[in-house]
Amino acid sequence: MVQGANTRDIEHERRRHQRAPLLYSGSLYNGEYAVDCVIKDISVSGARLLVERAIDADKGFVLDIDGVGFIGSKIVWQADDHAGIEFLNDPDTVQSWISAAWGKDVVRI
Repeated sequence: MVQGANTRDIEHERRRHQRAPLLYSGSLYNGEYAVDCVIKDISVSGARLLVERAIDADKGFVLDIDGVGFIGSKIVWQADDHAGIEFLNDPDTVQSWISAAWGKDVVRI
């Protein structure tokens, strides 16, 4: 660990894209079941979710965001009632979907 740096600083350095804070409802679908969630923050490459229950990380799924659409995703971490997901779509594509739906640059590449 870099001396004088805290865990949050190091985590931010590892991120490929800047995250934007957000409180927006969504749902995760894997073809067998749906899990409701709240999107806590989002970037063009992934999101942090508040989930109502654990998600089977071995299954592929899509995140359905009202007005944005379905984004192919995979679980990269889970802890208690939170999960981190990585989007499987190209960051430019995700940015265009989010910008078209919400009318502004919520996320940036």
